[in-house]
Amino acid sequence: MKNLPQKLKGAFQTRSWRAGAYSVFAALLVIAMAVVANLAVNALPASLTQRDWTANKLYSLSQGTEQILAGLDRDVDVYWLVEAGHENNTMEQVLGKYGEFDRVTVTQVDPVRYPSFAADYTDQTVENNSLAVVCGDRSIYIPYSDVWTYSDYETYAYYMEYYQQPYLDVFLGEEKLTAAILSVTSDSQPVMYTLTGHGEAGVSEDVLSAVALENIRTQELNLLTAEAVPEDCAVLAILAPERDLNSRELALLEDYAGRGGQFLVTTAYSTEDMTNFKTLLADFGVELVGGYVMESDSRYYSYGYIDLVIPTIERHEITAPLTEQDSLSVVMPDSQALLDATGEVSPVTVTALLTTSDTSYVKQDVEGVDSYEKAEGDQMGPFLLGAASESKDTGARMAVFSSSRFMEADFSDLVAGANEDLFLNAVGWLSRQEQSISIHPKTLTGEYMSFTDSTAGVLKVALAVVVPVLFLAAGVGIFIKRRRR
Repeated sequence: MKNLPQKLKGAFQTRSWRAGAYSVFAALLVIAMAVVANLAVNALPASLTQRDWTANKLYSLSQGTEQILAGLDRDVDVYWLVEAGHENNTMEQVLGKYGEFDRVTVTQVDPVRYPSFAADYTDQTVENNSLAVVCGDRSIYIPYSDVWTYSDYETYAYYMEYYQQPYLDVFLGEEKLTAAILSVTSDSQPVMYTLTGHGEAGVSEDVLSAVALENIRTQELNLLTAEAVPEDCAVLAILAPERDLNSRELALLEDYAGRGGQFLVTTAYSTEDMTNFKTLLADFGVELVGGYVMESDSRYYSYGYIDLVIPTIERHEITAPLTEQDSLSVVMPDSQALLDATGEVSPVTVTALLTTSDTSYVKQDVEGVDSYEKAEGDQMGPFLLGAASESKDTGARMAVFSSSRFMEADFSDLVAGANEDLFLNAVGWLSRQEQSISIHPKTLTGEYMSFTDSTAGVLKVALAVVVPVLFLAAGVGIFIKRRRR
């Protein structure tokens, strides 16, 4: 036994022991290097270590959000209220992008461990993955149920009935969070008044919510009882009145324009005498022709409906977010014709936003008409379906669209939400909040593709004739080649 220490010492000095020790040391060194590298990578911003390969850039921030965050002049705290182990992956990725900006701090708070934390920001029951956005003494609570929604109610209801869980495929996180940051960091909240009393088109809850996300409050205004357009009116919306303004209302509106007022106007087909309404438009250099605009060229209407016009989008601050994306179109149903009525010397400047083709025409009388096809005497285009006007003297502005229905969800969805974006961009331009541009919700499912009638015809021929003929020709070629062997 006395030789045991010497034997052990000798064992540690063998070549096999040294080789094994070197191998263990090398393995430990590699592991340590991997741990250090992993820690270093995790410390880097997500923008340097992760790529967003999703079709709708689900985990990326839009250019508008990045501009807003980069321009913040005060600190914003975003509290992510989520129980440990229940974090939503999409929320985690997106919040990480917000946290990369100097003025934004994102902190995860477990509402189970700190049940009273959210009491300062909401009296609601806190849902996992909700957000509290705080700047100074101003705060906004965003419940998780507002962050995810569905694009199709039937699918949603089916999942609820058969799987006892909702089908949520539309992510509103960036839209809600950026709007909340704008709201808590803004010194004031503009008000958009909507005129009532003339059978105006109602504003849907979806549109009202979208306007609210632009940090703009909405309120109704009836000039039959008001002494004047309120001083705090940032935008006055006159949405498709069915009956005319009276002379007193016109005078109040012209007084508002003289104070540098901002008008958002949509028109609707009407058989009523709309003299005063047309006078207000004429004050801004826009002539309302009326009737319904039809398109002869199949490249400029959709789904075979010649009154479902796809106009050309012209360049302006309002349309810039749309023209920057070549694939986006807008669709204008049941539109009236507008014309630029400014002369060589005019106190206003009119800029086209949406225009029709040279082959478009107007059907003035659509009551009881057997056909909407072009007839002798129909006024020919091109026409304006949207225009922006600005007074050189007072700075008053007007954005006018000749369709009362283009904001409806059914039509906006046909063009991936571009119609609603156009409306919101007009509100932003009028309220002098050009930085507050609309942000698209991001869907996990495919968006609608909008085709003109001519494109749809080409695709039908290609799929029904050309592709089968090519397959048949390939089959015949292979058959002949094999027969010759």
